[in-house]
Amino acid sequence: MSKRKTQQRTLETRAAIKATGAELFATRGYRATGVRDIADLAGCNQALVSYHFGSKGGLYDEILADAVAEAQLLARQADLVSAEYPERELVRIMAQAIAARDHFAPMILREQLDPERLLNVETGNILRSMMSLTESVLDALPLDVEARGWDPQIVHLCVVGPLIHFVVATRMREATAAKIAKPMTTPSLDEFVEVQAAILSRALRKD
Repeated sequence: MSKRKTQQRTLETRAAIKATGAELFATRGYRATGVRDIADLAGCNQALVSYHFGSKGGLYDEILADAVAEAQLLARQADLVSAEYPERELVRIMAQAIAARDHFAPMILREQLDPERLLNVETGNILRSMMSLTESVLDALPLDVEARGWDPQIVHLCVVGPLIHFVVATRMREATAAKIAKPMTTPSLDEFVEVQAAILSRALRKD
């Protein structure tokens, strides 16, 4: 096998492990997902999970880190702190980053119920790097706004928490829509985001 084909196969295997891990972490949770489960579904040897990611925990953290990196990239592209209302941009950016990865929201929601991984130091550091976007927004508020001194972790959770629940609930509704006799409508993600952005802005600025 040529070097190029070997490299391509390595990349494909790595991607398959990551996609499979994300799916299983989202549906089963971190604790209930084993390395063998991931390897079997990805169609590879168990040793390759450790080879590419170090451990099951390393795989979990890299999946989260991808979503964090997406949010940070979007923030740079939007020039977040220079926006007229950076807190509104923050909600839009977080929504886009969360929705871009099918398994991110259910992974976080599941671990909130059994937070073995979210309370891990390495995972916590990754998620704190996402919270730094919220800190930058609070620092960008007008000097006379009381919210500049608010706990950024609480504000951050007020941003991502509703988004995570909305994304998961919407996908659950889509999966069960055929079984519901009475037609029901739900807001789009964009509509939800705009409402949440307006509420956050009003809360931070008190206007």
